[in-house]
Amino acid sequence: MAIFNYTKFFESNSDLSQLTFQKCRSYKLGDVVYAQDSNMNHAYYVKSGLLKIFRSGQKGDQQIVRLVKAGSLIGFHSLLSEEPEVTGCESLNDSEVCIIPGDELKAAMKEDNALSELIMKQTLEELKQTCNSLIELSQKTVRGRLANLFLKLQELFQTKDDEPIPLVISRVDMSRWIGTSKESVSRLITEFKEDGVLSFSRSEIRILSKERLTKIVMIS
Repeated sequence: MAIFNYTKFFESNSDLSQLTFQKCRSYKLGDVVYAQDSNMNHAYYVKSGLLKIFRSGQKGDQQIVRLVKAGSLIGFHSLLSEEPEVTGCESLNDSEVCIIPGDELKAAMKEDNALSELIMKQTLEELKQTCNSLIELSQKTVRGRLANLFLKLQELFQTKDDEPIPLVISRVDMSRWIGTSKESVSRLITEFKEDGVLSFSRSEIRILSKERLTKIVMIS
């Protein structure tokens, strides 16, 4: 999973560093950053914190698509496609998110090919992740999907084996991400702990055997 962080890109480019961040706002757990099916003429830059991108079904059940952290550019699909945003976005902790006016972002993309290429690569990576998620949901067991979720969290936070991974999502959100029940997630976490694959507390996760966790993903 490629991680696109725009902070260094904006800071290192003298033209892009002048992009106007309007209406920077603080969010807390559960606050909506933007709603699903919104028509937007701007993009969002995640200055700090962690957010979840999701799609809700007709019954209101969420399917988490991915998590994004500080340095991410989000919500630009509606701006560039001139169609409603297919996902919604909520904050998972204390976050700060800023609006980038659409006309400024489009102008910057025309002026800087590197920015256009970065946004294109991010869009393609998101498409690849979505395709992989569909395959996981249809072909992998719940055990394999949960094991892969922990590997995704390790990659998101770029932690090494046996280093603590912040526990940023609830078991309910874990179940929404992999398409199962909260009870199944709790049962499998207990099994992983008993098997010595990972340690789990209220505030952090530690992957004790990445090799075994990867094997679970591969064979499930």
